Amino acid sequence: MTDQLTVRRVIDAPPASVFTALTNPEVQAAVDGSEMLRGAIDPTPLRAVGDTFAMDMYQPQLGEYVMENTVFVFEQDRRIGWIPRRQGMEPRGTRWSWELDAVSEGRTALTQVYDWSRVTDPEFRKMAGFPRVTEDQIVGTMRRIAEHLGIRLEN
Repeated sequence: MTDQLTVRRVIDAPPASVFTALTNPEVQAAVDGSEMLRGAIDPTPLRAVGDTFAMDMYQPQLGEYVMENTVFVFEQDRRIGWIPRRQGMEPRGTRWSWELDAVSEGRTALTQVYDWSRVTDPEFRKMAGFPRVTEDQIVGTMRRIAEHLGIRLEN
């Protein structure tokens, strides 16, 4: 089994519109298909590698907590990704990223990569039960992004 989950769909929006939504922590919370994100602590849009943002989170087995994220890749209208870490802890080795490819005028191939290949702690791997988010939840996020932009997502 691979240590990453990659989901790709086509969205009827130009890369710049999709990228703008992805760089906004408030939009991320609003479109989250996993139902874990509760809200952005700081709504400042992301602009560069090294930017950080924090999210209020909830999972039944963990309760409420804060996840702090550091942007590790930022290519305007093309790629954005972050490394999460629970507040007060070191990163555990997971990464989230989005890739955007124009497929035609006004249409974007949107790919999300959820990568846990850098998780080295065997106890955390066992406890976390990767993947923590399913393909259906990621597709749900993509659908909500499309709805946020007032357009549709192709299957």
